[in-house]
Amino acid sequence: MDKIPKVRTFDAFQKVSSTYTTRSSQGGFTTILLGLVCAYLIWTELGSYFAGVEDQQFAVDDSVGWDMQMNVDITVAMACESVHVNVQDSAGDRLYAAELLSMEDAGFDLRDTHELTIEAREEADDKLETVFRRAKAAKKFSKTHKPRKDVPACRIFGSLKLNKVQGDFHITAKNYGYLDDARSRTVVRQDALNFSHVIDELSFGEYYPKLENPLDGVAAIVDTHLFRYQYYISIVPTTYIGYGGRHVVFTNQYAVTEHPHSQVNPTRPPGIFIKYDIEPIGLTITERRVPFWQFVVRLINVLGGLVVCTGWMYPILDSVYTKWETNGSPSPTWQTMLDGKKE
Repeated sequence: MDKIPKVRTFDAFQKVSSTYTTRSSQGGFTTILLGLVCAYLIWTELGSYFAGVEDQQFAVDDSVGWDMQMNVDITVAMACESVHVNVQDSAGDRLYAAELLSMEDAGFDLRDTHELTIEAREEADDKLETVFRRAKAAKKFSKTHKPRKDVPACRIFGSLKLNKVQGDFHITAKNYGYLDDARSRTVVRQDALNFSHVIDELSFGEYYPKLENPLDGVAAIVDTHLFRYQYYISIVPTTYIGYGGRHVVFTNQYAVTEHPHSQVNPTRPPGIFIKYDIEPIGLTITERRVPFWQFVVRLINVLGGLVVCTGWMYPILDSVYTKWETNGSPSPTWQTMLDGKKE
């Protein structure tokens, strides 16, 4: 019995013989360009896959807790012995914040500050990766800079617990607007009042010194003594959750508007007034990635579509280029023996 010869080669899609193909510089350039574009798309898709996407979800704030931490680092252009600090909320509780915060003589430095503007807020980076990196910093306040004798100022910094309700944080001068200060012998002259201030930190929740907030680095210069500067803050509880729940940061974001005015009276004393309110909704920002099989399918679709479109476009572009190179003259025709003779 004869042995059946083995099939050595098999090709279901027959290739065109090299005799009938034409190599050109345009084809080589197109191949190189296609390879570069494919490499760029692969790199972009890999970056998008590993970076993940952010999902933002709003829901009714059901967090358990009756208090909230407030972190303050404000420098006022007045002597500490003349400054009065307190908190009063809608629940009727009142805190003499000067006993809970630290107050030290400091220099009034405006070098790294800016006014409260929308443009300054738009520069903040709130990406999950940035938030997690900055939340790893040491959770303590920096040391006070050496005070300057020519520009006396008072640095008020620290953290304190507040009721989780609407309230006001006040920085005023002693004997201005508070009855319990009437018994004090300290009297601050009007010409000594100066509520120019620099806010280095104003945040709510756990203290993350590197996490950016709308009022960080904000400065306000007051040109009159009897001046009232108000900030209105709307707080939204925010939770950042990393991929797979590896990193979780509980904090609060807030929006702020300012209202400075020089019209003061006994019922509206001069000073710095920060009015805050907690929104009844919470924001959860979660990092997630698409499944690996979905990433592969997406990558194949992108690359396959690019190759097919290039295959469609190349003959058209090559025809246009050929006509342009020959200045629009018709291509030469070749007559063979099978064509017969023309009469």
